[in-house]
Amino acid sequence: MNTKVSIIIPVYNVAEYLPRCLESCIHQTLHDIEIICVDDGSTDNSLEILRRYARMDSRISVIHQQNKGLPGARNTGLAAAHGDYIMFLDSDDYYAPNACERVWVETKEAPTDIVIFGTNIVPAYPQPEEWYAWTLYTRTQRFWGFTPEVLFENPSAKPFVWRQAFSAELLKKTGIVFDESLRYGEDVIFQMKIFPQATHFAFISDRLYNYRWSRPDSLMNSQVSTLDAKLTKHISVVEAVTAYWAEKNWFREYGGEYLTWVLQYIVPDILGGEDGSLSAHGRRLYQVIQKYGLEQYRKSLNMENKLLLKKIGKM
Repeated sequence: MNTKVSIIIPVYNVAEYLPRCLESCIHQTLHDIEIICVDDGSTDNSLEILRRYARMDSRISVIHQQNKGLPGARNTGLAAAHGDYIMFLDSDDYYAPNACERVWVETKEAPTDIVIFGTNIVPAYPQPEEWYAWTLYTRTQRFWGFTPEVLFENPSAKPFVWRQAFSAELLKKTGIVFDESLRYGEDVIFQMKIFPQATHFAFISDRLYNYRWSRPDSLMNSQVSTLDAKLTKHISVVEAVTAYWAEKNWFREYGGEYLTWVLQYIVPDILGGEDGSLSAHGRRLYQVIQKYGLEQYRKSLNMENKLLLKKIGKM
């Protein structure tokens, strides 16, 4: 069987949600898929559930490892993948029945490095409809060649790899994997590295992914407990991405857009601290900006972002 799509599922203590996740995979309308489940040291009966499903469907493979965190589990899955396209599914979420087929059909219409698709929130998301539409809806469109719009301006390109499918050829060519040194922001780092190295992007409006937002013990809900901790981790993400971009010499073309992203990603939260309690984060961020010479792109900033840069420069 020629494997068209590899689904990588990192698993850690999700016994309650795992059956629905796996059922959504084995009942995909595209049959030529492989389902790679990486049990990341679960202490509940998740591994038992995985092995039971693997006995039922030969397309499911189960890898058990000591806990390495989400990036490490995804990397283990990547190393085992044989599909032409790679998709990532969180183990408490589930796909629409036609998710893999819809992605595959899109890649056959034209050469495609990355496919980005829409998302449903389950249960219904409590935020205002405008926020939901801006963040998780997608508008069908194609981009031929990387432009800053794809990464920085298109709201559909928010860094959630579970709503994206990647060409295995692109992943092999770039050698990009998830950063295992950080257990927060791995999606941001991955996307900021791989998007500038892709040439063909397909955005499709179909909502193929069902994201379970309300699980209280989910990884996303438990990683950051305070704004101070969030900023510490966000700046570590910026440091990792900035170092990579400097190595690739991408600032020469996209320095202004990148600096805008950095400022909008972090500074509003820094300024939200009471009585300057978060100013240390502002100083640390400004040091990163200075270290990599990003101040030279100040002229390309709009007035709002010039003020943000000025404020952290005075902390």
